[in-house]
Amino acid sequence: MVNLLAGLLMVAITLFSSGVQAQPVSASLDRTEIVRGETVTLTIRVEGQQGGVQMDLTPLERSFQVVATRTSSQMRSINNSVESWIDYNLTLFPLHEGEIEVPALNIAGEMTQPLSITVQPKTETGIAGQELFMEAVVDKESVYVQEQLLFTIRLYYTINGIRNPIFTDLDMPDTVIQMIGTPNQYEKLIDGVRYGVYEKQYALFPQLSGTMEIPDIMFRGEVTDGSSRYVFRNLNTRTITSFAEGHTITVKEKPANYPANAVWLPARDISIRERWDNDLSNVRVGDAVTRTIEIKANGLDGAALPPLDLPSIDTVNTYPEPPQISRTYIDGNVVGERVETNSLLMTAAATVRIPGVSLPWFDIDTEEVKYATIEDSAVRVGPVRTTGQDDPLQLSTDANGNPVADGGQASLTPSQTSGRDPLVSEPTTPLWILALAAALTALLGVITYFTAQRRSAVRAAKAKEPEVSAPMYRQSIAPESEALAFREFTKACEQKHLPALRLALIGWGRQYFADSDLHNLDELARRTGNPEIRDICVKLQQALYGENSLGIENLQGDIQRLCTLITELRTQYRQNQAQTRKDQDFILPPLYKA
Repeated sequence: MVNLLAGLLMVAITLFSSGVQAQPVSASLDRTEIVRGETVTLTIRVEGQQGGVQMDLTPLERSFQVVATRTSSQMRSINNSVESWIDYNLTLFPLHEGEIEVPALNIAGEMTQPLSITVQPKTETGIAGQELFMEAVVDKESVYVQEQLLFTIRLYYTINGIRNPIFTDLDMPDTVIQMIGTPNQYEKLIDGVRYGVYEKQYALFPQLSGTMEIPDIMFRGEVTDGSSRYVFRNLNTRTITSFAEGHTITVKEKPANYPANAVWLPARDISIRERWDNDLSNVRVGDAVTRTIEIKANGLDGAALPPLDLPSIDTVNTYPEPPQISRTYIDGNVVGERVETNSLLMTAAATVRIPGVSLPWFDIDTEEVKYATIEDSAVRVGPVRTTGQDDPLQLSTDANGNPVADGGQASLTPSQTSGRDPLVSEPTTPLWILALAAALTALLGVITYFTAQRRSAVRAAKAKEPEVSAPMYRQSIAPESEALAFREFTKACEQKHLPALRLALIGWGRQYFADSDLHNLDELARRTGNPEIRDICVKLQQALYGENSLGIENLQGDIQRLCTLITELRTQYRQNQAQTRKDQDFILPPLYKA
């Protein structure tokens, strides 16, 4: 028993002494010559170790990318001598060609020996038989600054079950990078072999002239070999990689003949057009028409399109809305769009000239400066429209200068009307002529009376049913129109559309105060005499026209409060009206009639 215990103690001391001694480390490569785009496996063995060790892989990052890591440990006993070690297998991807040194690494306090590897250039020997390869292509080798460059990455593969695919991220300074849509997947037949294709497309916009370096693109993933060394273990996997060389692009400066004060817009095509929401041939004072200008650029993002510098117009108040900026992808190109909308309120009767737009841009296909233009237009603004009134008789003159009525018949000249009519003034006028004239006069009077009654009835019917097709801002003043104007105002409050809310509020104020000269929010707020309404009107105008405009999300509470205040104002007015009518019922008639 004593001998047995002594033997066990000696074995324990031997194992302990082997564990505390400095652990020898070694490093080896599976290959010393590879072709650009291939990977190499670096194996680091630490002897006498069964647990994990700390290692610093930072020195590898100068010349390699660590694609994958894998560990394995083993232990064996030969002639009562126990041996153990752990292998660290690193899959490395060389970042450049030529003679590359694998630097010494600090592993568990020990330094490995440096190694070297030769990376040969990639040869164009065809792709027959390759199970995985990549290509990276550009649509041109030189572009102007801020011009669109299309960059496409394609991965061709015949391997099934690729897992955890990873592509190199594009990280380029002074360059705007946009991925066009989503990756495409399709099949292609090459040299009789059917390949699956995974395609990603980017739009690159260099922001500085000079040279733009597109980095090399690397793909890595994992595939299983369908085998398993042990039961109930995961299938064996191997790492696969592919490589595509980058590109060097020449970025040219803006041409000298481009307008100096204009925004630089290199594109394949830029178009501009305008739309009006109303018929410009029937515009009156107080009417508001909406002008919408759309700019569309093929090869530019919508954010790159500049705001239009529209000059002010005499006798017109301009209220711009926030621009709408968007981008779409058509046939692999970025198509940007900018939409600007302005409400034009006519304040005086005149012929108004609406200035056009001239937007310079650079055609990258023909390398010419071109202009997207909208011509000037003219709008004849008539006086304030009134309803329910007959137009006065319009008189003109004939060739001799005599007044002519609308019917085209010349009226009597002063010389013809200054004398007395002998037909009725002479004492010898026959009695039957006088009787006939009296009968005709009576008949004309009856016809005139019934015509006037009919017109009065038509006007009364129109007053009871106010025209609803025209905006309330343009309606004539009528007691029955106030309720309709209030409904339009509450509808605009629910929709939270600031330009429509402004017009509806002014339209209601015109009807409520029976004032056709009320054309702005300041006058409406003054007439209500309510400080809260005045403050909310100021906020609305700041949101619509101020430089530091508030968003609609910041005005939702104010809009709801404004609707409540207007409702209370109408309710108080109706209560006062009812009380006045009630008081009048108890007023005694005057003692003496006037």
